[in-house]
Order: sequence, then structure tokens, then C-alpha cells
Amino acid sequence: MDDDGPFVETSITARLRGCKGDVLERWARRVLADPEAQRPAGPVLVREVPELFDELIAVLSASRRAEQRAGEDAELLDASARVEEHARLCAAQGRCIAAALRELSHLRAALIEVCVEQGISLGVREAQVLHATLDAGMWTTAVGIEAATRAALEDSAARLRLATRAGGVGVWDYDIATGKLRWDERTREVAGLDRGLEVRYDLFLALIHPDDRARVEEAVRRSQAPESGGEYGVEYRVVGICDRVERWIAVQGRTFFDAAGRGVRMLGTVIDVTDRKQAEAARREELLLRDRFMAAFSHYLNTPLTSITLAASVLAHHGNLTPRQARNVERIATSARRMARTINDLLDMNRSRFGGSVSIAPRPEDLHALCKSAVDELRVAHRDVPIQLDVEGSGAGLWDPERIAQMVTNLVQNAIDHADPGSAVGVTVRPRGSGERGGGERGSGDDELLIEVHNEGPAIAPELLETLFDPFHRAAVRGRASTGRGLGLGLFIAQQIAKAHGGAIEVESKAARGTTFTARLPRRVGAAGG
Repeated sequence: MDDDGPFVETSITARLRGCKGDVLERWARRVLADPEAQRPAGPVLVREVPELFDELIAVLSASRRAEQRAGEDAELLDASARVEEHARLCAAQGRCIAAALRELSHLRAALIEVCVEQGISLGVREAQVLHATLDAGMWTTAVGIEAATRAALEDSAARLRLATRAGGVGVWDYDIATGKLRWDERTREVAGLDRGLEVRYDLFLALIHPDDRARVEEAVRRSQAPESGGEYGVEYRVVGICDRVERWIAVQGRTFFDAAGRGVRMLGTVIDVTDRKQAEAARREELLLRDRFMAAFSHYLNTPLTSITLAASVLAHHGNLTPRQARNVERIATSARRMARTINDLLDMNRSRFGGSVSIAPRPEDLHALCKSAVDELRVAHRDVPIQLDVEGSGAGLWDPERIAQMVTNLVQNAIDHADPGSAVGVTVRPRGSGERGGGERGSGDDELLIEVHNEGPAIAPELLETLFDPFHRAAVRGRASTGRGLGLGLFIAQQIAKAHGGAIEVESKAARGTTFTARLPRRVGAAGG
């Protein structure tokens, strides 16, 4: 009998080769039934295991032939090398170590189960070769995957270092138990530390500006409380121990907790925001100077305006003027009042935009009477525009009469500017809930009054609604600029006045129903949300 083949193929290896389909099917079932695997899409090594099975049979065949040749095992070594090479190919696919090892262990179990069921009795040498080959394959696979994973991590770390260096971002790591901190080169640079200086928590605290230290310590304590979720973010000043340079830094990080809920580690990033902070400080200084300038400028303009208004009033009442002269004097007085209102609007805008708010002095007043007074003045100024005023319920409440008159004037003037020619402007004052067009109320209607100003005309474009109350917003009036207050501050000031009273202004604009501005005001300042 030929020692190289017929004896081997008609024995164990031939029978195992014939059971390949059964072994692979049983292997797949075991993998899918493995609760640790949880791979509904199928085994990870579904393409590799059939080839690996063939290599195992080849190793068994080579082992039998080597045994017949009394130790001539070059073929066995070659077959074993092919198994290891196949394992390396598995590893090169970037498989998970745990998944690959579990699936290879299921292949071992499936092969043994089939041998038992088919009555295939493996000798001691066959069993040793089979197990040794599978063990070697599993070891090679694990080592290969680990090496690939390590290389991928090193590549990822290199990319991260490149990205953080390009973005000026430093990375830090704090071991809470030991108090040690690991700072990369950029973090040390931002903190003004030499490269060789060991960083501990007490040194970190010493770097922080004294005025910011308590705030930073509180942020660290809050981050290390499990209920905080571990989030850590704070901006503060540091003073470099080595270079003594004061810098602003922004720090973001997270605390990691053990099973008992104790903080064990903090990781995060740091960036130098000194330039931004300096720019913000310069901006605040600029705004402060602007506010002072506006105050001085308004005082400078109001002084001659007061004289002009007073002289016009004296002339109108005691000047024995001709009708033409009287009209001219009235124009002078009207222009002076408009100029005074414009100056006041600019001052209000300046205070509102740069950290302040419109000042009010609320006192018991009748909102109906305040609105009627404002509407009467507008009727005189716009005799060609019908202005209708309807009031409902009680108008009693706490209001600043001058500011309310200013708000109503601005809203009605805006409606006049945009109303269809010949159409009326409607003003309605009523308790909230009275005359509602559906929808729920946010509180008792008796505690809140509405001032609704309505005009017929083109609908406001939806994209303009978001900026309608912005300062210097000047909507076109049928292709021309608004002829009202001129600077585009009317709606902005009106909104600020409503907010100062604890309310707000809303707008609804539809082509079929026209445009309605609704000022919502609580009867008592602060009684309703703005």
C-alpha cells in the first residue's frame, strides 16, 4: 500500500471531509445560539471557517503521513503554517478578538460533536494534532487582531495629536485617587509650565487666579458628584508659574465613576481663549463709551430742542400770528417733538441692547384713558386715516403712562404706514379671554389686558417676522421706505416697553385678515410672563 495517500484518505480524514457540511451547519447554529455573541446577522468568520476546516483536514492528513514516514514532518509543518497564515488573514480583516475566539471554540465543539455522532474515533495523535492546530490558529488570530488593533489605536492617537495641535487644543488626564495629572505639551504651554515639572492637583490649584479658584473648585466638585453626569466645563484665568503670564482658558471634560459611584478619573481638553476674552472686554468698554457718548449727545441735543419747543409754544400762544405763521410755528413744534422722540428712542435702544432695559415708573392708571389720549393725538396728525378705538371691561392697572402712550403711538403709527389707502386702523383694548378666537388661556383673563392694533394691507412675509422687532428694521411700504418714525426703532421700543411691564408683543399677519399687533400687559408689573 502506498504510504502517501490511500491509507489516509480512506480512514478518519476522508470521513471528516465528508462531514464538512454537517460540521459547518452545527457550528453556525452554536454561534447564533451563543448568548454572549448576539450576532443576528450571522457569524463573524462565516467566510473564513469553511477554508479553515479544509486546512484542519489537511493537517490531520499530513500528520498521519508524517507518522507513517517515521517523523518526516515537513508536510505537517507546511500544513500547520497554512492554518496559521489563514488565521492571520482572519485577523487582518479587523475582527473582534472575543468574537473570533468564541467562534473558533464553537468550531472545535462542533467538530467533536459530529465525530461522536458519526462514530469517528480520533486517536490520541489525531486529537492532539487537532487541538494543537486549533489552539495555534486561535493564538495567531488573537495576536494578529491585537496587533492590528494596537496599530489602529496608535494611528488614531497620532491623528488626534495632529488635530489637537492644529486646533491649539491641549489634553489632560487627572487620577482622582492619586492626585496626579498628566498634561500634554500644549496644556503645559497654555498653563505656562516647563515640560519637566510634575503636575499634581495642588499645583493645578496654585495656577488658578485667586479670584477664580473657588469657582473652579466648585465646578470640579460638582463634576465628581454622580448626579451631575460627570460633565465639567468652566472658563477661568491661570497665571503661569514659570512665565507669570495671565491667560484665560476654557476647559471641558468628564468624570468617570467606578461601580460604587465614586469618581476615579477625569479626562478633558483645554484651549487658550485669552484673545476672545480680551476682545469681549474691549467690546464691553466700547459699549460703555458708546452709552456715555449717547447720554452726553442726547443732553447736548435736548438743550437746544427744549429752547426751540418753548419758543414755539410762546409764539403759538402769544405771538399774534397770521394763519400762515401759525402753521409754520406748529411745524417747528412738531419737528422738535419728533426730534426729541427720536433721541429718546435712540437712548432706549442703547440701554436695551447693551445690557440695560427700558426704564418705567408704573403707577395706578386707566389703560383705556392712556390709549385714548395717544389715539387722539394720532388722529390730529393723520386726519386722512380713520382710527377706531374700542375698549372693553376695566382698564385699571399699574402702568407707566408715558411709556404706554409711546408704545401705543409706535404700534398705531406702524399700522398707519402699512394700511391700505383709505382703510381704517383699529385699536381694541380688552381683557385677555374676551373675544378670543379659540385657543387656551395662559392665566386669568382679568389679570391681563390686550391692546390690539389692526390694519388692512399686504401680509408680512414669513421670513420677516423673526426680525420684525429688531432695531433699525425698516420694512418697505408698497415699494418705498416707511414714512413713520424714520429710524426703524418703533417696534423695537414698543416690544421693550411691553417687556418692561412684564408682557410682550405678538403679531399675526394674513393676506385675508390683515395684520394685528397684540400687546399683552399684566395689570400689575411682573404679574405675567413676558
